[in-house]
Amino acid sequence: MVSPSPVPELARLRRELADKDAEMISILSQRMRLVREIAHVKSTAGLPPFDREREGVHLNDLASKAEAADVPEDFVRDVFTRLFAASRVAQRRILQVDIDNFSVGIIGGTQGMGAFFARVLRDVGFVVETMGLDEGPPAEKVAERGDLIVVAVPIDATVEVVRKIAPHVRPGACLMDVTSIKRAPLAAMLESAPEGVDVVGTHPMFGPHGTSFDRQKVVLCRGRGDAGFARIKRLYESLGAEIIEATAEEHDAQMALIQVLVHEKTMVLGSVLERLKADLGRSLQFASPIYRMELATIGRLFSQHAELYADILTVNADAPRLSHIFEQEAAHFARAIAMGDRETVVRRFQEVAEFMKDFASWAKKQSDAILDDLVRHG
Repeated sequence: MVSPSPVPELARLRRELADKDAEMISILSQRMRLVREIAHVKSTAGLPPFDREREGVHLNDLASKAEAADVPEDFVRDVFTRLFAASRVAQRRILQVDIDNFSVGIIGGTQGMGAFFARVLRDVGFVVETMGLDEGPPAEKVAERGDLIVVAVPIDATVEVVRKIAPHVRPGACLMDVTSIKRAPLAAMLESAPEGVDVVGTHPMFGPHGTSFDRQKVVLCRGRGDAGFARIKRLYESLGAEIIEATAEEHDAQMALIQVLVHEKTMVLGSVLERLKADLGRSLQFASPIYRMELATIGRLFSQHAELYADILTVNADAPRLSHIFEQEAAHFARAIAMGDRETVVRRFQEVAEFMKDFASWAKKQSDAILDDLVRHG
């Protein structure tokens, strides 16, 4: 029992505040009802539960309204980010009820992305059979039994495993992979799987460290069969993913930018720190938020498996060209720094700034949000 306040005015204000809190609960209930109605409309129309662009525009609009109402913008963003997350969960539950259920076999489903995929699918009611190194039934047996067969093995083994198991996939089933390159695996699946087997190349654009596909991007590359492609797309969307469709060629070219170039840069930075025998702990005491974020990225990469990043850097056919350009640009800046050539650095900076100008507003907003969160919670 709450004891009465000795100050009447304080008691009155507390009652008014409690009434407002109750109003908020009622409004939240109405909001969730609308969310469920929207989910049913989306399900009927075959639309995904997550619309990144609309969510971003709506959140920015709410932030503007918060500023006009003298409410802290970061507070409003935090509150509505949580509300949007709850809305996505509610919509996924409705979409998952409507999706057809089928059996799934995962080759390499005991570790990494395969284990993550198996866990997520089981959590929503799918029957999933997995196998891995020295675990589970033979890969060929798993391939024979499932309606959907997922190849989730390391990059360097993917083509070999596909050629081994694809002939065993039954007609009417679908074969897909989750590898971060697409040309070679997709070609191997098309060549090795029987004609009646649908083929889809997929690439979840994240590591298996989370608990769901919520707001995660997944690239889909068409191989063979419209029914299989539609099934896989609907499955990923029902799990909360944002789908990007691409050809295998475009995917691999984009991955050369997104993975090869970025990971090579990160590995070079880590290698420099190792060469310097830098006192990383001491450096953090001096660190700006940007350095802390960069060091966290470097440390994260080097806490994982060397073989994964070696494959990312060496298997993509587009990698050598980008790596060569990276080497040239690094040498260009190194020469300017060695010669104290300030003008060259300024000129090149301005050239890149001109190239990036259309992204400046987006980049500033994105990086500010990341840095603000790091300052508040890091």
